[in-house]
Amino acid sequence: MTALNPVHSIGRQVAEPLRLHRGMSAADARKEAIALLDRVGIPDAARRIDAYPHQFSGGQRQRITIAMALACGPDLLIADEPTTALDVTIQRQILDLIRELVAERGMALMLISHDLGVIAQNVRRMLVMYGGSVVESGPTASVFANRMHPYTLGLFGARPGLRSARGRRLATIPGTVPELVDLPKGCPFAGRCRFTIPECNPELPPPFEVEPEHRARCIRLDAVAAEKNMEVAA
Repeated sequence: MTALNPVHSIGRQVAEPLRLHRGMSAADARKEAIALLDRVGIPDAARRIDAYPHQFSGGQRQRITIAMALACGPDLLIADEPTTALDVTIQRQILDLIRELVAERGMALMLISHDLGVIAQNVRRMLVMYGGSVVESGPTASVFANRMHPYTLGLFGARPGLRSARGRRLATIPGTVPELVDLPKGCPFAGRCRFTIPECNPELPPPFEVEPEHRARCIRLDAVAAEKNMEVAA
């Protein structure tokens, strides 16, 4: 909604990196911009290239920003919350488009999202971050199946489920997020975590292996695992 400049046509904005970074003439940049807009699914791109952002829907504007991101042929595409404010049908179209473009152009994809469903379906490896630190990482399937860091458990616990009992309140994480300019020396999640002990506070814990290539940055993994085992047994 805000990435596009409202006072410039979309064609000018897609063509700008082509002229600045690839040294194209105005005519060549315009031609390439039309091709990019056509590739990302803007209908009648040649006619609409001189239109302004407000003349497009939210999903179309997201496609235009993807065209801008592709203009210089990146090796890495960073998609930061690419489905925010889009309805479910348009979300799927955008994610399918990104997947196609990544495969077609041989790019790597870094997908940043708070939507765990989007992460589960679109990335091979994931990082869970809190307070500027990676607290859990690994193959997506492994993290989803065997989540171990207390913050990851809190995120998953806060999701509604189809099998949840009617009237059941969603789990919440107590406390507030620390200021990034004044992070504690130790685990940034200490204090909000029910597993906190004094040893969590002096320094940031190292990552411990949960499974091959799956690590969690917590010194209380034994306690977490014991609690999970008790819940399974119950």
